Amino acid sequence: MGLHCIVRCDDLLKAVSAQQNITGKKGSMAILSNLLLETDDNHLICTGTDLEIGLKQIIAAEIIEAGKITLPAKKLFELARESGGNDIVLKEQDNAWVEIEAGSGHYRLAGMQADEFPQFPLYDEKAQIAVKSEIFTEIIDKTYFSIAQDKESIFSLTAALLQKYKEEENTYIKMVTSDGHRLSLCSKKIETNIDILELNSSTLIPRRGIQEIRKFCENIDIINLGIEEKQIVLKDESSILIVRLMKGDFPDFASLLQSISQENIVHINRIRFLEALKRINLFTEDISHAIKISLTQNKIILNSQHTEYGSATDSFEIQYGGEDIDLAFNCRYFIEVIQVMEGDIIKLTVKDEKSPCMITSDQDEGFLCVIMPMKL
Repeated sequence: MGLHCIVRCDDLLKAVSAQQNITGKKGSMAILSNLLLETDDNHLICTGTDLEIGLKQIIAAEIIEAGKITLPAKKLFELARESGGNDIVLKEQDNAWVEIEAGSGHYRLAGMQADEFPQFPLYDEKAQIAVKSEIFTEIIDKTYFSIAQDKESIFSLTAALLQKYKEEENTYIKMVTSDGHRLSLCSKKIETNIDILELNSSTLIPRRGIQEIRKFCENIDIINLGIEEKQIVLKDESSILIVRLMKGDFPDFASLLQSISQENIVHINRIRFLEALKRINLFTEDISHAIKISLTQNKIILNSQHTEYGSATDSFEIQYGGEDIDLAFNCRYFIEVIQVMEGDIIKLTVKDEKSPCMITSDQDEGFLCVIMPMKL
């Protein structure tokens, strides 16, 4: 005999659904597309990993016979989603086959022996602190869009840099991302003492890990956070997420920020600018999304042109008293940053057509984005 248990369909569906992005990655080990199911008192523990990200979830269950087995994550998810019943019965048979009763359906699903499944990473439970999950959701939402894709030649840019620092009596946590064409930075004040977290100048969380951390923090008020030398750990009452940190050095972003001139500052209505950019972007080239931004006394003019469809122009009033400047930028970069910002008024700081543009808002403390220019 082996594993035999009854679980609520909704509980199992929620657990296996959260595992899909982890187990769905194609790899050299077939068992990594499976979930490890093991019993513990009145619970069923579901574990998935791709050796870089591991997620363990505990759900209530009626345990008839203790045991453990691995089953294909995708097929188990589809069965739970389509079962049409309140409960699902899992009963292990010979040669790692599992009989499943769900609603009016009876199924036999081929599994693999649990002893082939990789060990879940060990972690230091004493080196964890309780933090508000909204801190992570905000810094991720305001920086994720500028993480480089995997094809980026500078490998460390495919990760987010996480740092901690103190300013006067306050402690802050900061996330920085860049794809080489833009840079986003978001700092949040944190009330908890975070001295035990092993954050350093090169704590890099890979892009996929950031995605899973963001999902983990949804609908949770407080998480237990641990940052160790090689991994970051997030834990709540029923789940544990462990993400392996990336090795490497993040480019020096501090010197870029210091080099930005404060000569020309534009104050502009955020929503009005965002709406105009979305319309102008309809007539940009698909690859470059290039637009021309002309600044004159208290006025901004946006222009775009598409070789096949035509052109677009929009203009409106702003607060600007500097010299006339013609600039060129990727329109999509502006849209992505402005739509995650807060506040009615944002500030654009730029020196000339060859200089980067920094975007901030007095009503969005701790956040900034820098966008590199294009050639006119």
